[in-house]
Amino acid sequence: MSSSVLKVAKFEIVRQLKKPSFWAATLLIPLLIGVIYLISFISAESVETEPTFDENTKIAITDEAGVLSGAVPYVVDVDKEEGVQMVKDGEVDLYYYIPADFAESKKAEFYHISEGLEIFNNDGQILKMILLSDASSRVDELDALVLTGGYEIVDNKLARDGEDANALGKAIVPCFIGIVFFMFVALCGNRFLLTVVEEKENRISEMILTSISSRHLIVGKIIALLVLGLVQILVLVVPVLILVFCNRDNAMLAPILGMIEVEPLSICLSLVLFVASAVFYAGVCVFVGSLVSTARDASSFIGPAIIAMVFPLYFMQMFMATEPNLIVQFLTYFPMSAPIGLMLRNAFGTISVPEFLAGIMIVVVCAVIAIRLAVRAFQKNAINFNIATPKFARRKKT
Repeated sequence: MSSSVLKVAKFEIVRQLKKPSFWAATLLIPLLIGVIYLISFISAESVETEPTFDENTKIAITDEAGVLSGAVPYVVDVDKEEGVQMVKDGEVDLYYYIPADFAESKKAEFYHISEGLEIFNNDGQILKMILLSDASSRVDELDALVLTGGYEIVDNKLARDGEDANALGKAIVPCFIGIVFFMFVALCGNRFLLTVVEEKENRISEMILTSISSRHLIVGKIIALLVLGLVQILVLVVPVLILVFCNRDNAMLAPILGMIEVEPLSICLSLVLFVASAVFYAGVCVFVGSLVSTARDASSFIGPAIIAMVFPLYFMQMFMATEPNLIVQFLTYFPMSAPIGLMLRNAFGTISVPEFLAGIMIVVVCAVIAIRLAVRAFQKNAINFNIATPKFARRKKT
């Protein structure tokens, strides 16, 4: 690699890293994620979602339906009015009333002293726990297991050849890479477009091109932009991965993490596609930026570019089909939609390795072409300005 290219890349990286605006934009999303997580954590700690039941809780139950056995110590021989009065007098903390028509009405009541507004009070669940425990004690172990639902049904999927097919587990890592690429496009697309337009607007490009070729300048800028985009992605992804690791025993995350299956070949090809797609997208954006004259004109292209890139997401169900139709085939190999299309088909396991390699080669070739077009466009338009002169600045000759 030419030393001029490295100098340009180093200069651009250092210049951007020194800008407070770069770090403000980079840290904004992780900061919001952290604030949301902190608020949810504090809310979960402050809101009682579990029944407040311990050895110090005084409980009384009136069982007119005869549901409970004599082994339950909380049953008292009082009517409903007397039980409610026990709560008012402070003799018990919780009083449960099971009416005689419990089997028909399927309703029971409980009384307690309210401490202000209690929207999330779940002390009524204590009676369910007592009833379930008592009913389970009167049946054998297997029946209790079935009645309580305290068992797990393991899903073992088989492929047509009889081998284990953990399709969802195999798709998690490739889907994660695809999500990271989408984040890369969304976060860095505007910077890619504006990287050369700003210099053209400020007429800096005229001075730069006196000491360095346009090819070295464009290639160096693209490398710098890719490194800066990688920094932004790492700042965003690493905290998320840390949160996932710290909550790996969570009831929702544990099953998902447990089914992850790593396929080295598929992941390596996805990473190669990620790099090639990032270079291709950067080349296209720099090429467009080299054609326009103002930052305002350049900003109008970021929307269509992102829509063209994520167009395969609108046909998600088609990409899940084992036999791809004509639309899927077109979006898989059309340069602008190929990155997301290939990542989707790789995640869903609907593309063979030779087809995946062919798609990667298309993206690589298009990336090279995009960079060459960006260099030529910058050569011809580096000092081409079409900024209209304001009317108040015009002077008529007298």
